[in-house]
Amino acid sequence: MEAENIFASSNCNQTIRQMNAELVKRDSECQQFIAGLRKIEKFLRDFGFLTFGRDFVFSTSVCFSLNSVATSLELTMGNIIVCCESACIADANTLLRKYRDDLFFYLYISVYNSLDKCSKQAKAMANQIIKWANNNLTNFTISEVLKEIAADPQLKDAILKYNLKGSFQKISAALNNYVHGNGYTYYNRNINAYRERELAVELNNLDHKARYMTIVFLLLLIFCSPLSVMAEDYIDYLDFDDIPPEDSQYWVAPFVERFVQENISLVDENCLDYLRENTMMQF
Repeated sequence: MEAENIFASSNCNQTIRQMNAELVKRDSECQQFIAGLRKIEKFLRDFGFLTFGRDFVFSTSVCFSLNSVATSLELTMGNIIVCCESACIADANTLLRKYRDDLFFYLYISVYNSLDKCSKQAKAMANQIIKWANNNLTNFTISEVLKEIAADPQLKDAILKYNLKGSFQKISAALNNYVHGNGYTYYNRNINAYRERELAVELNNLDHKARYMTIVFLLLLIFCSPLSVMAEDYIDYLDFDDIPPEDSQYWVAPFVERFVQENISLVDENCLDYLRENTMMQF
């Protein structure tokens, strides 16, 4: 980013946030990475619309829709974008940790929904989900969420094959630095305090982490809840009392397929082949 005297080029009555936003808006490289985050936001919007009505969870004493979590994910990503637009990198990464937690709690519930409800794992998970649904969940950490997800037989192979646990430990450590303010660099700054291109690098890193989290979430969700990504064609045929085309229940919503193809290489170059070989969904 080109160094500028912000007080010479801007109204001195502006706040630092407003002045930061002016300079971010002028930086094409920063705008490129923010545009990447907007693609995730749009994906989340489309995902929430696609899954609405097919995301109900039934437990022993509660019934609810996961759409509330999907909506929150979309709004959180929107707030991350707003932070990035004013160069509030610490706030953006702090929200990104919340985004990660909510993504994988969504997956946690989806794993529970796919289990035999009489199994020991399902019963333990049900207790936490019921507490959450009744707004009294406490002391439930992301490590517990990831542990239960990793224990699911449908997901275990992919998690081991692509070292997802190791990758998420690195991301968690990076995000925790921002949440806890573990150094000068983990605080929000006046944009002029960044060295040349430093802000663009920070935005690139944030965009990369957000896309990686989202594609891993989607990959694992496809294995445990393939209905979540099924195209609407099959249901549309049934709604009109028509016979769906053969295997149309395995068609993938176009926006999901596009997001997978654009981002799956973040996990591994050959991960799309793995997905095709290990699921009935047609990518």
